[in-house]
Amino acid sequence: MKLSSQALLCFLAVAEQQSYTKAAASLLLSQPGVHQHVRKLEVQLKTRLVEQHGKRVVLTDHGRVVYQFAKRMQEEEGDLIRYLADDVTLGQGQLRLAAGTTAAEFIIPTIAVGFQRLYPGIEVRVRVAGTNDEVDDGIADRSFDLGMHSDGIARPGLDKLPFLSDTLIGICPRDHRLAALRRAVTPVDLAREPFIHFGPHEVMHTRIAPIQSLVNDWFTEAGVSSLSSLHLGSLEGIKRAVRQGAGVAVVSRYSVDPDDPGIATFRLASGPVRSFYIVSRDHGWESNVVRTFREFAVSLDWAKDDPRGFAPPETPKIRDRGAASARTV
Repeated sequence: MKLSSQALLCFLAVAEQQSYTKAAASLLLSQPGVHQHVRKLEVQLKTRLVEQHGKRVVLTDHGRVVYQFAKRMQEEEGDLIRYLADDVTLGQGQLRLAAGTTAAEFIIPTIAVGFQRLYPGIEVRVRVAGTNDEVDDGIADRSFDLGMHSDGIARPGLDKLPFLSDTLIGICPRDHRLAALRRAVTPVDLAREPFIHFGPHEVMHTRIAPIQSLVNDWFTEAGVSSLSSLHLGSLEGIKRAVRQGAGVAVVSRYSVDPDDPGIATFRLASGPVRSFYIVSRDHGWESNVVRTFREFAVSLDWAKDDPRGFAPPETPKIRDRGAASARTV
C-alpha cells in the first residue's frame, strides 16, 4: 500500500487547523478538494480519521496515530531537504572513512581536527580496517566514502591518489646506544638488537602488515635477518614496548611524537619509503562533503604546524576533479 503524499498533506492541515476551510486556505486548494483527499485516505486505510463536531474537525483514535506518522514523515522530509541544502554549504553532513592502522591512528585524526575547525557541522566517522583490501572493498560497495592506506596497487573502479610520502624511521629508548649514533643505521646494526615486529600473522588475518613487509625487504636486501623478540599488532603497543626497553623497532615517521620523552628516533640507511593514498570510487556520484574533505587532505594545510613533518609524494599525481560542485552520474 502506497499512501498519497498529497492526501497526507491535506490530512495534516485539517488536523492542525481543525477545519476543512482553513486547511484549504493554507494549502491554496479548494475546500471540496481537501475533503476529497482526506476521504480518499480514510478509504485507503479502511478507517475513520476525522469527525465533524459542529464547526470543528477532530481526530479519531486512529486519526491521532496517522497524524503522528504523517507528522514524522513531514519532519523527516524537511530534514532531508535541509541536509541536501547543507551539503552544498557544508553546514552539516557525515563522512565515513576506513583506513589502515597508521593512517587511522596517526594521520586521519589530525586531518579531521583541521577539517572540523573549518566545517564544525560535519560528523567524521573512522573505521580501523584489518587489511587494505577491507578498505578497498568498503569503498567499492559504498560502505565507506573514502579510504586511506599505503597500498597503491591499482584496482578497477577505484582511484588511489598519493598524497603523503612516509620514510620509515627507527625508534629506541632514549638511553640506547643507537640514539647517540650520528650516522644512518644499517640493517647490520639492527641485526644485533632485539627487534619488535609489527603485527603477528594471527592479528593480520594470515597476512604480514604492509609496513612489516617493507622492513623485512630492507633486511633481506642487506643479507641479514632481524633478531625477533616481540610481535605486536599495535603501533602504540610497539612504542610502549620500546619505552620499556624491550627492543628497537622501525615505524612510520608519522606515528612518533618528536617530543616523546621515552623514545629516541634514528635515521635508517636507505630507509624504506612508501606513500599514503586516498582511496575513492572513480565513477558515480559523490557529495560535496566527500570532495571537500579529499581536497583538504591533499592540500596538507592541516599539517603546517605539525612537528612530524608531513610531506607530499615526490611526484604527486593529483587529478583534476573538475568543478566545485558534487560529482554527478
